[in-house]
Amino acid sequence: MLRIPRPLPCPALGAWLVILLLGAASVARADGDIAAARKLWLTGKYAEAQEAFEKLKPTEPVAAAIGIARCQASTGHDAAAAKTVGSALETHRDDADLHALAAQLALDRGDSATADREASAAFAVRADHLLARWVQAERLRLSGKLDEAKAAYEWFVDYYNGHDVEQADDLVIIGRGAAQFARWERLSDQFTFLINELYPAAIEADADYWPAHYEAGLLFLEKYNEPEAARELKAALRINGSAAEVHAALARLALQNYELDDARRQAKQALEINPRQLDALRALADSHLANFETAEAITLLERARKIDPTSEETLGRLAAAYAVVDGHGDTGADTRFAKLADEAIACNPHCGSFYSAVGAAFDLTRKYPSSARNYQVAIERMPQLVDPYGALGLLHMRLGEETEAARLLKQSFEIDPFNVRVNNSLKVLEVLDGYAVLETDHFVIKFDRGKDELLARYAARYLEDEVYPLLTKKFGFEPKDKSLFEFFNRAKNTGGHGWFSARMVGLPYIGTVGACAGKMVAMASPESMPQPFNWARVLKHEFVHVLNLQQSNFNIPHWFTEALAVESEGYPRPQSWNEMLARRVPQQKTFNLDTINLGFVRPRSGEDWQMAYCQAQLYAQYMLRTYGDDALAKMLACYADNLDTRAALKRSFNVAQEDFERGYTAFVHNTIAAMSIEKEKPADAAMSFAELVRAHAEKPDDLDLAARLAEEYVGRKSYAEARKLAEMVLKKREHDPQATVVLARVRLVIGDDAEAMELLKGVVDLKRPDAKSIALLAALELKAQHYQRAAELYETAARTWPDDAQWTKSLARLYLKTGDNKSLAKVLERLADADADDFVIRKKLAYMALDAKDYAGAARWATDALHVNVVDGDVHRLLGESLVGQKRYRDAIDEYKTAVELDAKQPAWRWALADACLQAGDTAQARTALKQLLELHPKYPGASLLLESLDEESSR
Repeated sequence: MLRIPRPLPCPALGAWLVILLLGAASVARADGDIAAARKLWLTGKYAEAQEAFEKLKPTEPVAAAIGIARCQASTGHDAAAAKTVGSALETHRDDADLHALAAQLALDRGDSATADREASAAFAVRADHLLARWVQAERLRLSGKLDEAKAAYEWFVDYYNGHDVEQADDLVIIGRGAAQFARWERLSDQFTFLINELYPAAIEADADYWPAHYEAGLLFLEKYNEPEAARELKAALRINGSAAEVHAALARLALQNYELDDARRQAKQALEINPRQLDALRALADSHLANFETAEAITLLERARKIDPTSEETLGRLAAAYAVVDGHGDTGADTRFAKLADEAIACNPHCGSFYSAVGAAFDLTRKYPSSARNYQVAIERMPQLVDPYGALGLLHMRLGEETEAARLLKQSFEIDPFNVRVNNSLKVLEVLDGYAVLETDHFVIKFDRGKDELLARYAARYLEDEVYPLLTKKFGFEPKDKSLFEFFNRAKNTGGHGWFSARMVGLPYIGTVGACAGKMVAMASPESMPQPFNWARVLKHEFVHVLNLQQSNFNIPHWFTEALAVESEGYPRPQSWNEMLARRVPQQKTFNLDTINLGFVRPRSGEDWQMAYCQAQLYAQYMLRTYGDDALAKMLACYADNLDTRAALKRSFNVAQEDFERGYTAFVHNTIAAMSIEKEKPADAAMSFAELVRAHAEKPDDLDLAARLAEEYVGRKSYAEARKLAEMVLKKREHDPQATVVLARVRLVIGDDAEAMELLKGVVDLKRPDAKSIALLAALELKAQHYQRAAELYETAARTWPDDAQWTKSLARLYLKTGDNKSLAKVLERLADADADDFVIRKKLAYMALDAKDYAGAARWATDALHVNVVDGDVHRLLGESLVGQKRYRDAIDEYKTAVELDAKQPAWRWALADACLQAGDTAQARTALKQLLELHPKYPGASLLLESLDEESSR
């Protein structure tokens, strides 16, 4: 048996395969001119190559015709290529290479009758013609004659084992055929031979033979080994930068990472070279499906269908796209989906590739249940396929059906142990096997018992008591089944975020800490992350996705479910988003409804990702403000009815998308205008120091330039130059804030704080204070311990710029320093609202509320603090004490117990636990708590006496 692994499921065989016509015999008889022309073709110089082959017609008519046809096919002129070969056959009827090439060209355009006829004609001349054998094997597969097809693929193995094969062309076509046989026979161990020996041998035989790199790249691409796939495909491009097939493969590689812009760029580059390149057309269509642009995908797929009307890869995608647009899903008779399915079955009753393509297209559009159903049909129609097993297993993972996922993924791994996503997902299941399960009325929670039991307990309580009743009422929908939530912590030398990422996509990194696939939610444990985050906020956000995806039958676009989720969180827009809006909107660096999904699935930067979330929320807020409180519900109902965004806007608000966008844009500009933050300076504010110096020299009377240059000089410690320019500005424009701050900073350098303060007071006392001057003066007043004056300044700034948190933070520091707890509490509450992840502020507020005997407030802030850090024993103690203050003794007991579990060395907490038990009338539990206290602290004041009295009471 030839040790050859299986390659990825065959895409449409591109025009490059015609190279295989020049088998060993053809190459052997080629003279130097043929070799030179062939090299031009291999290196992508198609026009020069065709011209060179034209010159060879008188002496080498067959080789010339083959070469010309190859050049024509490489640039999408397949009809011309077929004509070239047909003309040559008129005078060379007995040439097997010409017949085989004619068969291949016919196969590529779905002309099965011609492909069969020409392959048979090639066999009549040479029974072992490799390309003709390949065409025959493919025709058997595509017509559903699977046993005969398997034998035809096995023929390549036998041929290789019985012959001394040296030509690069021959090695690659043998690799394809034998690899297909290895795939069907589950000979996955042959992968390494193909990658490490056969394809390198082809390159060694012909250094310009880029198809060997291409084939290796496709194998790695199938197995999600992205680095190696990129390496091989780029090696192919270094030889032939005009290989349309390679650009198409790179587009597919980009799609694996949802790098949609790069995928489109590569696909379009392929189509510029060869407008009829099927893989490129399908990749471009996939990029539109992934961005919910189904109509655009249909246009491309219908174009691909005209090139090859029988391609299952094309028809499957097109059927799914029709189903998405028509709203009938993948069920129902007399639909466009059903008609294409019937057409595929008529051509091939074992059309597994058709249903696999359907499943992949539904997966791209997040129609996960439909995707799963069609992958299952693909397996039933053609069990020999490999990809559907792993793809279906991964879908069951996303749908929370882990038992079925495990079965399929194990089966997939046995078939193909090199698939990175399958391998990673099986490792995730191994981790989950060791997890504990907490089940409530509406949720199933899986967690690491040794690390996240407390998180699971409090998450379950939060989800059941707060999130579920609030959100199901808000959206008018309850899931039929319990929702699965999984928390991932560090295991097997991999962090929680790595396991979370592998759980969702089978690959090592996702940019979020939580994600939802419609029926399940995964989250990285806060304990495993370097920075704290509000896990309760994440759970609430993700449960919105659970509801919206299910109630819309997975039809809701990404941007709208994120809009609903962010809006449901209940927090104000963060200052960082305000600053981002104020900067990017004037620069027109924004998304619209046609592009915003890209900001989620493949942002170009972290800020693009944040911008997508920010704009999604603004879209929701614009709808509410413009079209009423039921605006979001109307849109949601439209998506549930399978409308796209354009149609949803029309039905919900009777507005065209273009008009809606104009109104939204005005809303965003008004939002920015109303923001009380310092807006970014004009574009020339970004001038470098050298540019400022030149600009000032050219315009010495421009006071704005002079003031800005003075500020630069201060920053560079060039105080004399700074002072000179600042004084010049102030002489001509009294009370200029920027120049005044410069002079004040110069005074501070020489220790003249009093003069600096006097200078600044003249600016700050104006009706419209400058942020830098007020900040500097307030800092000086604080330094001088003029606390009341500093407070007045910071409060003035906070009123002037309420959306800028720096003033609130400054006030917090001042009130903390002066002990003004009443004022401190107010500003800390504002800071807490602005930052959901700030644990320290929440804990401080709980302390302050408890000190003020505001037990309800203390409980609120302590609970909020636990939503960021659930393993802080002191916060549990604070919560317990606040609950005692509200006479909620049973709840308090639970909190004190948790506090003691987290820190057993705190005797006061055990004493408080015993007291809460007594208040609740639970003397038995009080006695237990006292005994445990005395075991650790035998002399704890009052513990022995209280225990004795309880013992006496119990003995009566």
